[in-house]
Amino acid sequence: MDGRQADLEVVFGPGGIWRELLSRGTGYLGSEVSCESAAERRYRVRDFWISHRWFELFREKFSVEYERLERLLSTEGLLEREQFVGAYYEKERGDGDELVPG
Repeated sequence: MDGRQADLEVVFGPGGIWRELLSRGTGYLGSEVSCESAAERRYRVRDFWISHRWFELFREKFSVEYERLERLLSTEGLLEREQFVGAYYEKERGDGDELVPG
């Protein structure tokens, strides 16, 4: 990330802003950040939730904070483009919230 690795850590590292925001939501389990292409400065952030229901409740409750953080990342040049790749859920114990890809 051309000298921006420290900035990336502040946001997405273990004690970073991203994880702090998501941890406000019940059901957040953690995040993984990996470099997919150093040459293209492309990273993948994977967030883990107990269930889709908890993720949606987080989005509803913290939408303003989430959008504010995205704008800041974009303004600071840490986020050029965000792309939703997919959501996968393990079958839960019958709470009616199962979304399992076929």
